[in-house]
Amino acid sequence: MNFSENLLHIRCLLLLFAVGLTATTLSAQSVSQNTKKLQETGKMPGKDKTTDKDEAVNKDETTNEDEIAEKDTKETKFEKQAEAKPPRFGGHVGIVIPIVTRGNDTTTTIADNFIIGFPFALVVKTGSPVAFDFEFVPTINTPSNQDFRFLIHPGIVYAFNKKYLVGVRGAYEFGTGNYGFTPIAQRSFKLTKKTRYFIEADFPVRWERRPDRSRFASIQFAIHTGISF
Repeated sequence: MNFSENLLHIRCLLLLFAVGLTATTLSAQSVSQNTKKLQETGKMPGKDKTTDKDEAVNKDETTNEDEIAEKDTKETKFEKQAEAKPPRFGGHVGIVIPIVTRGNDTTTTIADNFIIGFPFALVVKTGSPVAFDFEFVPTINTPSNQDFRFLIHPGIVYAFNKKYLVGVRGAYEFGTGNYGFTPIAQRSFKLTKKTRYFIEADFPVRWERRPDRSRFASIQFAIHTGISF
């Protein structure tokens, strides 16, 4: 694969990531501005009902005070949820080891060919369960005809209660010209207030190049583990 083809694939991946990041930032800013306007004009949902409640209290001194307190609690909870959290940055580092690969009518296991990668990533956290994860993976101990691999691996991930995460990444590999996508599923464990240990199952799907420049599809199972922050 020549340099111009490599550059075209990289530009496509960067464009997709940039569009997603821009959309997320604009969405967060819009929500924040709308929340501020509602708070300034006193039109947050529930305000009119609270005013009616206050008027009822003034007319009837025997109104149940517990109901008023419950109403105020719900209102405060809503206001906290309405506040938009600005995007912030995180990341992760670790290792990834392919366990088994099936492609081109052959099956290769870790015993046949040991490969280890060292993923590192910049993560853009949106304040919602969705995050943008821009990952890079250099690898070593690759086959002799593929001495160098460097994977560009941007993706979108969705977290469940901070412990579980699923997502999908786009993939382009320098040194081979392989491309595809990678579904992922992750479980993490708290280490400190800002760091977590994770173990992740990766299922890379790739379109790989043969020596005659034709392509074939392959699927792989790999284990990825490391520290996120």
